[in-house]
Amino acid sequence: MRDILPTLARWQAAGRRAAIATVVERRGSAPRDPGASLALNDLGEIAGSVTGGCVEPAVLREAQAVLSGEPARLREYGIADDAAFEVGLACGGTVAILVAPLDLSLVPALRAAVEADRAVALTMAVAGQGLGAQTLVEQPAGAVASLLAAGESALAEVGDETVFVHALTPRPALYVFGAIDHAAALTRVGRLLGYRVTVCDPRAAFVTPERFPDADELVVEWPDRFLIRAPVDARTAICVLTHDERFDVPALRAAVETPAVYIGAMGSRTTTAQREERLRAAGLGDAAIGRIHAPIGLAVGARTPEEVAVAIGAEIVEATAFARRRVNGASGALVQR
Repeated sequence: MRDILPTLARWQAAGRRAAIATVVERRGSAPRDPGASLALNDLGEIAGSVTGGCVEPAVLREAQAVLSGEPARLREYGIADDAAFEVGLACGGTVAILVAPLDLSLVPALRAAVEADRAVALTMAVAGQGLGAQTLVEQPAGAVASLLAAGESALAEVGDETVFVHALTPRPALYVFGAIDHAAALTRVGRLLGYRVTVCDPRAAFVTPERFPDADELVVEWPDRFLIRAPVDARTAICVLTHDERFDVPALRAAVETPAVYIGAMGSRTTTAQREERLRAAGLGDAAIGRIHAPIGLAVGARTPEEVAVAIGAEIVEATAFARRRVNGASGALVQR
């Protein structure tokens, strides 16, 4: 939903009508997670995707029917036989997709919350007479609040209704310590991955908008002092790119005290081993040191700052996905129609 909000806002301003198809549940392997959305307006314009292409034609036919005045519907798509490549998921999974008229009047408030990095939820009824009905929730409670806190879009029981909750949460934080060329490349990758990126370094001459035009925030401060006051939660990623003991040892000592999902430190294997000795001398044990990804980034043979940034971004994605699976476990049965 987040990625298509600018397009939906344009449609709303132009007075268009639209239908929206949303993945509300998934079983097995599928290209997109719950919350993936595809919208179709009355001019035939399309925004978003629900499966990366494999069932889009069938979903668009359902959306066109809804735009023509037919009621909302819940459809299930998956592999059933050899013809499934025509209308199905070649990857072997099954998805439940809700197709309903889109209440475009809710879009301005949704977009305003997203742009202000303020948590907001859009609920959609998935059963009963009000199938497809949408509600904006800015002060959530119960199951909706829990999903927002976890940053997860999923089915939930609200009162006596089963609804799908689009959780539009503030962007997670990516803290980059060390204003070097690799940091500039990582800032761009972080923005691409949906992070709010802060670059922090105590050397003011290096922390400038000209060097980091893609950063959301530039901070001139020692990293360990910054982490004392910076908001850190279970979605935060911390990257220490200084590979200088005056910077990285205090920063890493502070970082492992936080709930950050990812902590990475730049440096060769020799530098990493020497740093570990200094961290142990500073009182860190095996568990704390084990949280640090070092040398930082997946081992893909990266050399340039851009390649290293991609390797770091991939490792952050991997760590985040692992944490999400550990919390959520396996997906359950599809919603009953």
